[in-house]
Amino acid sequence: MFDFKNVKAIIFDFGGVIINLNRQASVDKLIELGVKDADSMLDNYVQSGLFAQLEAGEINADQFHNLLREKYQLSLTDEVIDDAFYRFLLDIPDYKMKLIRKLHDGVYNAKGKRIRILVLSNTNEIQFPYCMRKFFNVGGDSVDNYFDKLYLSYEMKMTKPSDEIFLKLLSEEGIKPEEAVFLDDGPANIETAKRLGMQVYHVSPNEDYSRLFVDIIK
Repeated sequence: MFDFKNVKAIIFDFGGVIINLNRQASVDKLIELGVKDADSMLDNYVQSGLFAQLEAGEINADQFHNLLREKYQLSLTDEVIDDAFYRFLLDIPDYKMKLIRKLHDGVYNAKGKRIRILVLSNTNEIQFPYCMRKFFNVGGDSVDNYFDKLYLSYEMKMTKPSDEIFLKLLSEEGIKPEEAVFLDDGPANIETAKRLGMQVYHVSPNEDYSRLFVDIIK
């Protein structure tokens, strides 16, 4: 369990912590389309090749599409490529949506200060906007009702598990490492955050971690 006494921010990873993933479905579709080494480049935690460049913001979506077609000699539309990418993303369980909404609606530390709810995610400009459209910005709802700020690798042009992305978030939030709680499913990401001084929790696949917050949700 976390000690929320002096906590000023709860930081969630996105893929594998908030949204369930199906890496194999995406890999299988990409291979079917002609990206023969997709299995070695697409990972739950750390990408490589063009996928890593997209995630780090080194290339944008248009460049990614064009480079993928060029590298593998494919005549695929952007939409077909994106659809294969979307298959990586499964769903967000309703209890997680409700939990995060409750946290954002107002949880407080021992000093009566509201705890900010954040995302720190290795993601890209194809998959993340799709998630926003499908799960958050629907029916008059908004992602702003769930998170105070999104720290996204492709916008920050840095990725976990580097120290720099964690330090950048802490600097922008104006908080110390010990004032942050961090949940992630990637062991290397957890290791970095813990070494820097954050309270951490390593989330297992499909885990319900609601119990971690019973002390602060009224």
